[in-house]
Amino acid sequence: MRDNTNGSTNLYDILSNDLFGHRSDALDYIQKSVKRNKLLVEAIQTGNKKLLDKVMQMPKIDNQNRYYYGNPIIKDNPLRTQKNDMIIRNTMCRIAGEMGGVSAIYLQLVSEKYALQIEQATSANYLEEVISPQMFSEYCDLVANYSIANYSFLIKEIVDYIGNHLHKELNVTNLSQTFHVNSSHLARKFKKDTGLTISEYVNKLKVQAAKLLFQGGCVTVGEVSERLGYNSTSYFSKIFKKIVGESPAAYQKKQDN
Repeated sequence: MRDNTNGSTNLYDILSNDLFGHRSDALDYIQKSVKRNKLLVEAIQTGNKKLLDKVMQMPKIDNQNRYYYGNPIIKDNPLRTQKNDMIIRNTMCRIAGEMGGVSAIYLQLVSEKYALQIEQATSANYLEEVISPQMFSEYCDLVANYSIANYSFLIKEIVDYIGNHLHKELNVTNLSQTFHVNSSHLARKFKKDTGLTISEYVNKLKVQAAKLLFQGGCVTVGEVSERLGYNSTSYFSKIFKKIVGESPAAYQKKQDN
């Protein structure tokens, strides 16, 4: 056991190997981090971008003095430490999104995307300055734009069904048959609750899944198209470009670079 020669009763001083110095400020930093995390969860859960902007300004106060417990496994690897921190944040954001009423399929797609980006990152600064704000913003936007909290029970059921059957053909006709409702009524109700037609919603969700597959690498445009239930690669490419603004091949090429 390491001798606490300075006689401090500060928990950080007792446990820490003092990786970054300024140990007397450690407890203050930890308390600020807890406060920041609580506000982050609140901002995402409510889809409140103004509150999120406030949260994003908080770390700047402490960027010069970051403190971590001296875990011997990670004490010499700040990048691994930052990745672990980001994995925790990703989980927090996902839970906040769930509390905000976002469908599980959307949360899964976004969570997996950032899990990949976190592991592929090559610097702690890139994680903090690029991935972190993008991740927070996207989760917040999910709640603001895709929360099903105010959807009717029927539309909630259909949204969940779509997410679990994304590889199948999904349209007003077969969904109305599956849920035993009038197709015209379903189309109107879905548009009213989600702001999108069923085909728009399905295609948007499939494109989100396609982007994740491309980010994972080792797949062709044709394979992604087939996995997502498109009968034609050219039609899939057309839909992808309409939503993303570039072809699947161009998007995939950027991920490989």
